Amino acid sequence: MNVSPTLIEAGFFFLRHGQSESNLNGLIGGSTDYKLTDQGRSEAEEAGKALRGHGITEVYTSPLSRAFDTAQIAADAMGGVTVRVHDDLRERNLGVWEGQPISVLVRGVTPEGGEPVITFERRIIASLDAIAAPPKVLVVAHAGVFRVLRRHLVGADVPERARNAHPMSFDPAGGAVGSWRVEALPGGEPA
Repeated sequence: MNVSPTLIEAGFFFLRHGQSESNLNGLIGGSTDYKLTDQGRSEAEEAGKALRGHGITEVYTSPLSRAFDTAQIAADAMGGVTVRVHDDLRERNLGVWEGQPISVLVRGVTPEGGEPVITFERRIIASLDAIAAPPKVLVVAHAGVFRVLRRHLVGADVPERARNAHPMSFDPAGGAVGSWRVEALPGGEPA
């Protein structure tokens, strides 16, 4: 029986959602379902165009509309790639901090009513371990998801957020967890 590797074994492309209402207003989004702005929709389309030609056959996305809409727009721009929602790719619930100015966020702290960091990290890694990797997969999610993936797969802690709608490639480089490479695609940010 031929079993496909999972994303955690095979590598994948990553895209943080386009600009959302919370980004525009400098608010903590977390698990609150903020919509994309017009700029965010344009960013998603440009990201999809940049990802054309990379052989992406499936898109897995967070169910939050800022990520889901980014995934749909990018998939359409890539030529109609299949989009699948994966609930465990949603952003961390930040409890009482949600909707507050980004300045109140303290990394590594669990606010009242929020999801503990370790629970969030385990959820994200388990989600990638559960997705079978066809030839090429794009994951559309959030800044917190990017930080977890970067820390777990590359072994680098990233205090800053991934930029909105800048395509990235996570490559296992033939090595074990902790030795992966993350690279910006043209139009992406340096990693």
